[in-house]
Amino acid sequence: MNFLQKVLIAGFAFMTGVSAFSNAYAFEFADLEAEANLITVGNPLDPKYANAGDNLRNGVGSIFVGFDEFGGAGFLCTASAISPTHIMTAAHCVTADSFIPSIILFVLNAGQSEPLILEASSFAVHPLYTLTLPFLGAFAHGDIAIIELLDPLPADIEIYELYRDADEFNQVARHYGHGRTGTGNKGATGDASFFFAHTGLNTYEQVLEPFLGTGVEDQLLSDFDSGGKKHNAMAWWFSSKFRCAPENANPGHAQDGQCTTFKDGNYPDFKGFGKFEVGISSGDSGGPAFIDGKIAGIHSFGFTHFCKGITNGTDFSCGLNSSFGEMSGDTRVSYHAGFVDAVVDGSFPTTPVGAAVPLATEASSTAESAFLTPYGKYFIEGVKSANMRAHIK
Repeated sequence: MNFLQKVLIAGFAFMTGVSAFSNAYAFEFADLEAEANLITVGNPLDPKYANAGDNLRNGVGSIFVGFDEFGGAGFLCTASAISPTHIMTAAHCVTADSFIPSIILFVLNAGQSEPLILEASSFAVHPLYTLTLPFLGAFAHGDIAIIELLDPLPADIEIYELYRDADEFNQVARHYGHGRTGTGNKGATGDASFFFAHTGLNTYEQVLEPFLGTGVEDQLLSDFDSGGKKHNAMAWWFSSKFRCAPENANPGHAQDGQCTTFKDGNYPDFKGFGKFEVGISSGDSGGPAFIDGKIAGIHSFGFTHFCKGITNGTDFSCGLNSSFGEMSGDTRVSYHAGFVDAVVDGSFPTTPVGAAVPLATEASSTAESAFLTPYGKYFIEGVKSANMRAHIK
């Protein structure tokens, strides 16, 4: 056990408020025992949202990704075990301005008597992500990364299979995350936590591709339903109400092909899962969504509409804060299962943690024009969006 691991455990055991990861890095530990994660409908402190009991997934944990270039600061994200020596998370969790992480720690606490902390030796980012990151921002394709651990996981830690079928829609998906807590009528009000993850339900109803026009259907969408039609975001975004900006008159993928009516009949699931409905927030990035016990999605981004210029939107709080009526996007595991398999079996090259060279990128104006349609550019510029990772300073 190295110095960083000892400090992390000490901070957990004594709840001292602030614990140093290095001379230049610290984060808040205050009141961790009172924090829940994921944004919920009911009280987030209710045990039904806990990663425990019948909902326990002890192979789901948090990760700390630190960068020397930022004085040791970095990101808090969520990850899941997919082999005895590999965990899966979002690509944006392990990349920052093309710098290589100086340290990656996998923290497991659910079902443990004390935190289990493992260091990573290397990682692999999907090549599509580095290609599209500069101009797609939070909507970059290929937002998936595999991290290799220095030491194997203990035998009692669960290892999860990938969901490989492209039939994820309208099935019950159970989500896990270490991100910020809150309720749908207020959004994210609490802090993310290295040690406590919560869980809840949602349903994938669409993919993001119709907005971008890239032809890459690797982003699954769900909305955070309040139980009423007013905040049914899926129906609103996939209707002519949003699609019919002046420069996008009569888009072919509007539900009715016309810019005259608002129809929500194709997305009537505005009640969601009642008090078990959840939305994702900062720190949930990389967290899993399970269908039939297999990982189908990796939490990636959230988005909502700007309050000015687009009328009658669905967002409860008129801002991107994970409240009712906002949209969440997950990387589609079935789409990238081949990449995951190649990393785990050693046939895809990995980058050592702490490597001295920056990650290579392929960004260019030529690539941008190849990936984005005019409508896609309008969409990116016309919404508020963000990756769901927590910045740790």
